[in-house]
Amino acid sequence: MLQRATDHLGMNWTLHDARHTAATRMARDPKLTLVEVQSILRHAHISTTALYTVVGLDDLVDKLAEYYNRPPEPTTWTQNYSAGDTEVVFGGGQ
Repeated sequence: MLQRATDHLGMNWTLHDARHTAATRMARDPKLTLVEVQSILRHAHISTTALYTVVGLDDLVDKLAEYYNRPPEPTTWTQNYSAGDTEVVFGGGQ
């Protein structure tokens, strides 16, 4: 069926392409562990399954946007340092 559909659409997708897409989606799903994906795909070694844990560009862009939109956390120092000492080393406003 997949072969007929790809022939009709003029594409060159294979069953292996479909398996690869499914594996990538499963490996990126936070509700599935990598060991579970390994079992589903019947990989003998977890290192084979780990190849599907690529980070998507959309995910990276979203994470970066989230990071830069997050308010900065105030710098805190342990009680061992006096405020005057940290101001001399790091400048005012710390």
